Amino acid sequence: MNGIINAISAFAAWLLSLFVKVFVAIWDLFTDLLINALDLFLQALAQLIVAIPAPAFLTSYKLQSLFSGFTSDILYFVGVFRITEGIALLGLAFAFRMSRKVLTLFQW
Repeated sequence: MNGIINAISAFAAWLLSLFVKVFVAIWDLFTDLLINALDLFLQALAQLIVAIPAPAFLTSYKLQSLFSGFTSDILYFVGVFRITEGIALLGLAFAFRMSRKVLTLFQW
């Protein structure tokens, strides 16, 4: 009798391990499909953002043309106080903050 019980137990264990392997495979399939769908969505969103044209008031002025219109006295103080490096640092800080928010999926 123990041989029959051991055979049934072994078959049940094999069937359970087969079920677990199938479940894990199906779970991996769905997670891969979700990741691929999210990737396609984000690529489409990136293409939409790239397609948005810049406003006219941003394209008509450049910082170089604005700074070159200053007098020599103001340009001296812009150089001494390193205003151009400060503006670049502010832009870099903003880009870092936005990239940090995107990388953490807007958690904070």
